[in-house]
Amino acid sequence: MSYHVFFSFSSGLAKPLHCPPGTLAGILGHIRHVEEVLHLKTEQYMENAPHWVHRDRFEGIDDAIVCETIQQHNDWVRSLHGKFAVWAQAPVEGNEVITADDARKFWHGLELLEIDPDRWTGDYYRNRMDHLYEVLRGRDNEGVSLDEVKPLTQQQAAAVIGLFAPYLDNNDLRLDVPESPGRGFNGMDYLASSADGGYEWCSGDHGEGCFKPIHTDHIGGCKRRKCPLREERDDED
Repeated sequence: MSYHVFFSFSSGLAKPLHCPPGTLAGILGHIRHVEEVLHLKTEQYMENAPHWVHRDRFEGIDDAIVCETIQQHNDWVRSLHGKFAVWAQAPVEGNEVITADDARKFWHGLELLEIDPDRWTGDYYRNRMDHLYEVLRGRDNEGVSLDEVKPLTQQQAAAVIGLFAPYLDNNDLRLDVPESPGRGFNGMDYLASSADGGYEWCSGDHGEGCFKPIHTDHIGGCKRRKCPLREERDDED
């Protein structure tokens, strides 16, 4: 497994970067916003590069605000890294130039942030598990890839997510790969939650069920003689 480091081991720009107008102001504005919301302070030791200080782990800030801000910030950092790579190869002629001195004003704010799992909201947990699922399925996501390792199947990837659930799923989302009735595995290739109707678990009192997460649009398509979900839906109708 490999991890792209983005800006982690860089100290700034080696040469001026030609980019669209307003880029520097947008970067500075974003970092200022994150610092205000998360109460981040900048610290510098001797000649080392400045860095953010968040030793209190965002104490006193609402979990939802922290999770949303961190998720948006990390997405922004990865997106900015991709844009810098493009502009370095194909400068935007005649537009704004960001110099090495300019970069020193914001480079500390290109750090990817983390929040302790016990403070994860449902949305943040789902975002992290979607990321993990994509990687386990062999698709590069957020700079993480399996490399030479064989991707897991949908069922296997969902099982791994299920192993983490007791420790991370604070909101009881019960993420799983939804299936459609039929022989073999007829699963979609994404995670869904029973909490928002993404699937319904098919089980019965006397072993009649499929014991699978069935996609809600496919309830009623089961050929099983006494499908609990179909009978339940018939009763509701």
